[in-house]
Amino acid sequence: MLRYLKIRSPCIIGLIIASLFIVCVLHHNLTTELSIRNSVAIIPNKSLESTSLLSAPRELLLLYDQEYSRIESASFRPTFHNRHLTLKLNLTAIAIEHFDYFKNSSTKTTSALKITCLQSSKNRNTFHSICDIFLTFQIIILNSQKLQLTLLLNNTSCSVLLTNISDLILINVHQTFSIDDIFRFTHQWADTNNKTEIFWHSWPPTTATCLKSLSCSSTNILTHSTSKELFLTEQNVVSYWLDLQYQVFINQRLSNERKKSVNNRNFVPYEIAKNPRVCSSEFQNWILNYQKWHENITLNINNGSMTFEEQRKRIIELDVRFLIYEKHTSGLSDRIIHLISTYLVALLTKRLFIFDKNWPEFTEIMQSSLNYDQQLIIPWIEQLDLLNKNLTQNDQNYLTSKTEWFSSNRLLKDYDYDKLFSERILTFKGHTGGVIQTIHSNSSIYRKFLTVDLQMNTNNIFGCLYHSLFTYKLSELINRTPLSSSDLPVGHSSQLILQILLAPIFFPIGVQVRAGDETMNEQNIDQSNPEHIIGKYQNFLACIQQINMINEKLVDKTIRTPIVFLLSDSYEIRRAALKLKPLSLECYKLSEKECQLNYYDLHVLASPNPVFHVSNDTNRVLAFKLGMFDIFLFSLCEQHLISTESSFGRFPVFASLKQRNIYSLGLHEVKSCKNDGLPLSVVGGQWSGI
Repeated sequence: MLRYLKIRSPCIIGLIIASLFIVCVLHHNLTTELSIRNSVAIIPNKSLESTSLLSAPRELLLLYDQEYSRIESASFRPTFHNRHLTLKLNLTAIAIEHFDYFKNSSTKTTSALKITCLQSSKNRNTFHSICDIFLTFQIIILNSQKLQLTLLLNNTSCSVLLTNISDLILINVHQTFSIDDIFRFTHQWADTNNKTEIFWHSWPPTTATCLKSLSCSSTNILTHSTSKELFLTEQNVVSYWLDLQYQVFINQRLSNERKKSVNNRNFVPYEIAKNPRVCSSEFQNWILNYQKWHENITLNINNGSMTFEEQRKRIIELDVRFLIYEKHTSGLSDRIIHLISTYLVALLTKRLFIFDKNWPEFTEIMQSSLNYDQQLIIPWIEQLDLLNKNLTQNDQNYLTSKTEWFSSNRLLKDYDYDKLFSERILTFKGHTGGVIQTIHSNSSIYRKFLTVDLQMNTNNIFGCLYHSLFTYKLSELINRTPLSSSDLPVGHSSQLILQILLAPIFFPIGVQVRAGDETMNEQNIDQSNPEHIIGKYQNFLACIQQINMINEKLVDKTIRTPIVFLLSDSYEIRRAALKLKPLSLECYKLSEKECQLNYYDLHVLASPNPVFHVSNDTNRVLAFKLGMFDIFLFSLCEQHLISTESSFGRFPVFASLKQRNIYSLGLHEVKSCKNDGLPLSVVGGQWSGI
């Protein structure tokens, strides 16, 4: 499978040794994350300056961590995305940066900060002020080293939406700008006459040279980025960051003999999706055309200054129809399976796809290729009843709407969405998937278009849809994989798990055991007898051994060691497996002759940490982020054994684009795994579907 993919030659060395004196031109699609500083003074950053000549992959990863930490604690972070300008202020960071200015003030005082937004364009050299933002703060000197800022009043010369949550202030400017516009910013405290230029650091760094060079990453010019540009930038920088992770692994964990034959890491799913032999050229062109149409329509129906009535008129003129995705309260995978199913309907019916406004943590860690922000595109949706109040349903200006709930019938039922839903605004709710049913059912009206016109099939359709819409952000990968200096007493760190799954010397089988929500609590387990615990899941262990036997010729031919990446809500089974059958890397520091692992032994790779449920845990945001990382890791495996009564393992299998049959077991089900498993078309119709 996928042997035709050419391993790309490493570009790391060339990037690393690039001269620091070469001017690094920042691509205009970068997300910018800023910190306020004086235009003359340089931000102290000894860590970057002192390591600017380091070239080892580990040092580069450390620079990524340091740069991201600095950006996260920055005082001022603007973005210019999809023609909308947003400013984000961190009051804690501002208090730290300006402590010296206020330390001699009275214990409790007030002061106003003026932020000026200056606009120009790529075709002009002069800037002019378009907005002054006045923020009045109460300033309390807490001690000799710390002060506190509290926002009291705000006043602006332009229309904005200002939100103050905890120590963060978010300012959205109510205007749509040109993609050729560029911006600068100044700030000034009320009792001074000095305007200070604001500089910031671009994120993510697009080259190793820019990562190591302070002057390269620092800028005072904000340029435009579309969602698609941000999407592609994230994929490019994540690929480079994964290259570094893999280089760290082979440098630290493999003998010199082994390093020679494994210079290049495995491809990850979004990289596989770019291959036209996986996601067809016809499919990719279809997606690209929809993305262009989506971008054009979102601009035309709301330019930032239009009234709701003007927006309604434009929507009717252009005959725009909407499809709004709304998440369910169920588990993480159910939400995303329903999301991709809704996205497919939007594509098939050419409706403007809009995302759930109540799931901000998703967009925080996943970059979309579409601008589907409900509040920016259809801000009037909350007042739809008021807009329609004086109109009859037969009036052409009446905006018809409907909410549809999808349950288990979605797995078996064919839909003609245009015939069933004539409403202009549709909202889809549910926790099940209909992608496989749509492409696989002989009576589906969309089957011919998907399989013949787009050259897609049940093995690749879901993964290609998923990776055309979302990509994992580098910032979240950094959060989930802190640099590890040593091995854990039990289990493997998240960084090491990622590195191992990227290594082509292994043949990882992803095993997901759904034991039940009650097993997540680490307080309810007994680790005194790990053999007994493992015995309770003997059906899964037997299946793994049978899969290894089936794969013996394939693995021998490719000289890969079969390992098991164990994913389970059960804290006790992972801990027990790690105590009895952990994957050890000590052998790989020896030559191949000296390192002879028993093929039929289980070599378990797993995290020793408890997991949380996205719907039930008190910290649902953390549960979501940890769950998405597990899904990403599981999608890196070559083959999969999943729990039948769960969608958590099923979703990443389809997203992995490995296109291999799946093995599936119930918790206490005993059956042979000596066959070839189940086709994805069958598994896609089980449980909550795909």
